[in-house]
Amino acid sequence: MRKADYGRIADTYDASRPLFEEVLELWITIISERVGPRQRVEFLDLGCGTGRFSIPIATRLGYSVTGADNSEEMLEKARNKEDGDRVRWSMQDATRLSCPNASFDVVFMSHLLHHLDEPLDVVGECIRVLRPGGVILNRYGPMEDIRDDPEHRFFPGSVEIDEARTPTVKQVEEWFRVAGFNDISTDVIAQQTYRTAEERLRNAGLRCTSVLTLLDQPAVEEGLEAFRRYVSDNPDDPWLLMDNIALTAGRKTEKMVIENADRS
Repeated sequence: MRKADYGRIADTYDASRPLFEEVLELWITIISERVGPRQRVEFLDLGCGTGRFSIPIATRLGYSVTGADNSEEMLEKARNKEDGDRVRWSMQDATRLSCPNASFDVVFMSHLLHHLDEPLDVVGECIRVLRPGGVILNRYGPMEDIRDDPEHRFFPGSVEIDEARTPTVKQVEEWFRVAGFNDISTDVIAQQTYRTAEERLRNAGLRCTSVLTLLDQPAVEEGLEAFRRYVSDNPDDPWLLMDNIALTAGRKTEKMVIENADRS
């Protein structure tokens, strides 16, 4: 699988991927609702990047947050942010976490699994490090929803790349089921990612999604020209502002832990 180089992307990551206050508050609320009331929450943000979720989850929800990523450049950006010291940052390989068994109440991932050769191995690690009753939350753009977004319609080469690596909702739910999670459900949230069409066009020029970083420069330039023409003709098209983002959740149950213990 071709992979994005997040060491190189780190410098432009936040600028090219907006997360407005209203959007952040939406997701903080959704996460809090899915976690439910608990006295203390040990929260793992797996594939945390520059800490865009890790830090506000720590500061606004009061969770004890560990942010884990395999890019030292991304983690360095996270550490240097305001309130970055509210999070424990950890360099990790998601397929072989160094965390002990049953050490977290929540594992959260955002746009991570499509970067991995063996996503089921990662989901297996998630269930291992969760405590009984723990929750897994996976936030992502499923293939059925991103196939005709602007970053794919105007950059045709990106469709082929993502068809080979990006799961559908059904696939993610199956990974969760095979790993042993129960109470699996998915919500698809319509998110206003951009305030203007021009902003989305500008960020496409910064290769705002990982798939755009995998295209060669002529393909990017050709796509940007088609994108510009569309924005010029359709500046108020809401399609240019919105994205459908899925959140698939599952739970590690006490019964499953007992059954696993009986097999050992």
